[in-house]
Amino acid sequence: MLSIAITGANSGIGLRAARTLAAAGHHVLALCRDLDRGRAALAEINAHAAHPATLVQADLSSPDSIEAAADQLTRTTGHLDVLVNNAAVFDQTLREPRFTADGHELFWATNHLGPFLLTARLSPLLAAAARPRVINVASKGLLSMPRIRIRFDQLDDPSWFTPTRAYYHAKLAQIMTTMTLAERAEEEKGAGRLEVTCVRVPAVRLDAGRVAAMPWLLRTLYAPKNRMAVPAELLGDTYARLATGDGPLPGPYVDEDLRPVRAPAFAYDEPARERLWAASQAATGNPAWAW
Repeated sequence: MLSIAITGANSGIGLRAARTLAAAGHHVLALCRDLDRGRAALAEINAHAAHPATLVQADLSSPDSIEAAADQLTRTTGHLDVLVNNAAVFDQTLREPRFTADGHELFWATNHLGPFLLTARLSPLLAAAARPRVINVASKGLLSMPRIRIRFDQLDDPSWFTPTRAYYHAKLAQIMTTMTLAERAEEEKGAGRLEVTCVRVPAVRLDAGRVAAMPWLLRTLYAPKNRMAVPAELLGDTYARLATGDGPLPGPYVDEDLRPVRAPAFAYDEPARERLWAASQAATGNPAWAW
């Protein structure tokens, strides 16, 4: 039995992966921002679980919430085999950026800084596992942006914000962080050596509740795309295979079929990756890492 933490486990791919992994006998730690939605998801996960899942409240836009979640896991879990950084925000109805209490733009805080801090805080638990894995999540939509770059001097600048730009900007950062973390772990030998990958997720069919919550016009425009999108169940299986597969992870960046794929060109810029790591460290309070 593996101990597997999944952020955003209350809906979409995260919920499907949690259900699959719990039914297979693994101990799922379901990290959810909203406790009511989390409790409903937990009941669904545990309906067929071989080992009951555990609910952990974690708002990835809030460092205090992340710290509390990490402290809870540290008190109750001796080790963590797998961390799946699945949760993300992509609210296409926003016309103006929103900012966290710490002054960070919401998409950047939730989709990049939050997973970065959570991974750092949980790294001692991961290092205590025999074969730890971190799975980050990017988007196939980046294929349409081959020249995308990290806006180092405008990370929280509202002037360039649109939901699409902010979302893919943070997803590029997730790929680059994956590559850097893989490099940092390369020198580890034997038990406790970290494996890390980032999975390129295609368009996912949204749950009915999320579609119903959209404004009428957006719901109408989105309907054809949603019909053509990949069912979340299939991508939940992708997460499960990455989390539990016997062989080594197939690469730092893979598609939904676990085949290595090329990242945007900027991700291979080593000085840029180092600069991103330093900026992320500074923005999250310089957390300590096990690697």
